Amino acid sequence: MTFGAPGLPESSAGEHVNTMHLPRAAALCLCLCLACDNPVGPYHPQGQGELVPVNQLIEDAISGGVDRHYSFEITADGEYVVLLKSLHGFVGMSIADPQGGFATVGSAPGSTPLEDNPSRNVVTHQAGVLALDAYVFNGDSARFQFKIVPVHTPPEIAPSQFTLGGTISGETIDPRFDTDIFTAHGDSGQIIAAAVKPLGSDPGGITLYVETAAGQFMALVPADSEPLMSTGPISLFASGDYRFVVRSGGNATVRHRGPYRVWSYLINPAPEHSAVALVTNAALSSERIDQPNDIDQFTLVDTVGAEFLAFLQASRHFFMQVRTPGGTLIGPSTGMQVDADTVLLHHPLGSIRLDSAGTYSVRVFGGYPGEWLMADTGAYRVLLQRLDRRPESATASVVVGDTVRGEEIYPAGDVDEFTLSATPSALLKPWFRLTATPVPSYAAVVFEAVDPGTGAVLSQNAVTATAGLTQGTPFTVPAGGTVRLRFGGADGPRAPYQFTIQP
Repeated sequence: MTFGAPGLPESSAGEHVNTMHLPRAAALCLCLCLACDNPVGPYHPQGQGELVPVNQLIEDAISGGVDRHYSFEITADGEYVVLLKSLHGFVGMSIADPQGGFATVGSAPGSTPLEDNPSRNVVTHQAGVLALDAYVFNGDSARFQFKIVPVHTPPEIAPSQFTLGGTISGETIDPRFDTDIFTAHGDSGQIIAAAVKPLGSDPGGITLYVETAAGQFMALVPADSEPLMSTGPISLFASGDYRFVVRSGGNATVRHRGPYRVWSYLINPAPEHSAVALVTNAALSSERIDQPNDIDQFTLVDTVGAEFLAFLQASRHFFMQVRTPGGTLIGPSTGMQVDADTVLLHHPLGSIRLDSAGTYSVRVFGGYPGEWLMADTGAYRVLLQRLDRRPESATASVVVGDTVRGEEIYPAGDVDEFTLSATPSALLKPWFRLTATPVPSYAAVVFEAVDPGTGAVLSQNAVTATAGLTQGTPFTVPAGGTVRLRFGGADGPRAPYQFTIQP
């Protein structure tokens, strides 16, 4: 890519000036030079708010701490940067961005070339005039040079058209404020993702933007060093061309200059290695996240009111989402925890309840939303285990004075419910303890006394003690004479417990 002031045409005056009139020609040239700015030197603005030329070196000064104001013409569907170099003083410049905010650049005297100190790129969708301001830091005077440069956006080496699922390579960012815009056709309903990586020895950041053909933002991903991220899955809602825009800059303070590579992915949400229908109470271990942002979408059909505990285990950060037949998300809302423990039942994501008939979708996908790491791929195990609220070992019916032992919250997220029969209006005291340290050790088992007629919680306590029975909050037996006693894990711990209800 080349930039700078356009070359000046060679004069043919020597072919037409008679040697007898050389003194007159010399005098005329001197007058022309005095009457205008030096055509090969910097342009010197004369007043505030002056319309200055684009793609020409400009030199100006600030005195008395008074900011300098300029304006310049822009074209529709253009892109511009301001290059700045201080000759004296610490100076800054800002462009009013039509998209909002300001694109700024600063410079102190030094060896950094003008071309290596650009503002961020300003995209212009409509023709018009932009304001440009110069100001000084830590002083009241400065002398500086700047240039407003239209950015060349077509790629200079690689083809501008590519196919989704393909890789872009061989292109470079050069100069440092270069932009390369590629296009690819997408179909409505497709799910795509993309990533970029700077190559070469020049350090610095680079960013990939995915946009509609009209330039509407859809996603971005910055990159400067490992670990690399992707855009995350992008759903295409219309058929047509989509733009993949590569610019230097991003999380790094230094903008990349040099080669880069772009990956694009077509994501098929169907499982590649297992059946689509998810079988409950059976761990699925044959599926995997095959590529960054891969999605495996299963189906779930069961009776209305069925409850399940969701478990997901892998060596990378994966997520699970369950949606109703109408598309409403019902859980889980958190991603799985990655640790050295590979026991599937030790990796709960919470519980779900099927409140309507129809086919539910269970989606497992790679990556942590907002931090879609390229390395988040590989095998996983998933399980939807039917939640049975009845105690597994002890009887479900208790009376005042009974002591319940031998029951356990397992697997993580399990719930045990007992029915207490007692005299209406009696004031009762719950006593409980854990008979072993919970796993994980920081978690607590939650005890609740609930009015089965209204669902009102009469008493609620976090059970953490293991040394001896601890009294909880007393509660009054409702008019119906029964109380539902519920034990469950707030953080999904595994823990055995003991309790008694006393007057």
